[in-house]
Amino acid sequence: MDVRPFALDFDLAPFLFCIDSVRGSRIVRAAVDLGVFSQLAKKAGTAEEVAAALGVSVRGARVLLDSLTALQLLGKAKGSYRLLPIAEALLVPESPDYLGDLVHGSILDEAWDHLAEAVRKGGLAEAVEPVEHQKRAEEFFPLLIRFLHVVNRGPAMAAARALGAGVAHRGLRVLDLACGSGVWSLAVAHADPETRVTAVDFPGVLAHTRRYGERHGMADRYEYLAGNIQEVPFPEARYDLAILGHILHSEGEGKSRRLLGRIAKALRPEGRIAILEFLPNRERTGPLDPVLFGLRMFLNTEEGGIFSAEEYAEWLAEVGFPKVQPFDIGYHSPLLVASRGKK
Repeated sequence: MDVRPFALDFDLAPFLFCIDSVRGSRIVRAAVDLGVFSQLAKKAGTAEEVAAALGVSVRGARVLLDSLTALQLLGKAKGSYRLLPIAEALLVPESPDYLGDLVHGSILDEAWDHLAEAVRKGGLAEAVEPVEHQKRAEEFFPLLIRFLHVVNRGPAMAAARALGAGVAHRGLRVLDLACGSGVWSLAVAHADPETRVTAVDFPGVLAHTRRYGERHGMADRYEYLAGNIQEVPFPEARYDLAILGHILHSEGEGKSRRLLGRIAKALRPEGRIAILEFLPNRERTGPLDPVLFGLRMFLNTEEGGIFSAEEYAEWLAEVGFPKVQPFDIGYHSPLLVASRGKK
């Protein structure tokens, strides 16, 4: 079994800059299309050697390689270029964490071209299929969860520590809803070998969840429940922890509140609900990233949106979880942990 480490051994910032920057993404796209990273994975080389191997001009190879070095994806010494760990992990096609295809754009971004139409209609444009529907979800989530599995591994480990996995809490029975790669529950299982997880998602997504469990050597701690999280039945009073890792934003208020009610029944008396979400202020005027993510949900879902920490607290109190504690996990938003304890 090829068991891969869960923690990342490099800083993601240079790659995230390339994804968000027009110039950076075009530079990386050109390098991916030309095979630069694959070539350097074989062996380090000078601009002349790389140019000869790829059949491009020396002048072009040098300026591209120098730009990739400035972007902190390559190292350079005595005129020879080499892959840095971040490029080796994310930009070599044979790597299990390969994300080079993302520089060609995310299918979630296609809906931005239909913004005016969506605003006129007050909902999805004619050409856009909701991402929460099974057919659409099984098409795009395999690519999206590869990205999320990389960027969320560090925060997931911090969340597992905040939840006391393996220290204050051992042998947790976890319900991971719309689990994707399972990154959030995998971190809990990584911290506590006695943890057991029930992963819930569409069948086509769970096939990928299984592979991530195998990859990190934790497949034997998982069982799988295939179906729509709004419809699949949950056993009552079985779980210690329910994880909602960036799920409620695609469900919208009505579906989220109903789902929280169902989750409450699936938890044991001392059970907790862990929520990870983009959190705007209640007026939806900031911070910028959550507000723009809310617009993305407007473009890609039937009812999705963003909600404040205060709103989540109100919904949780309605289903018997009045105590909501935020934890800073070095992430764009805090981890919210709800319990039945006194507020």
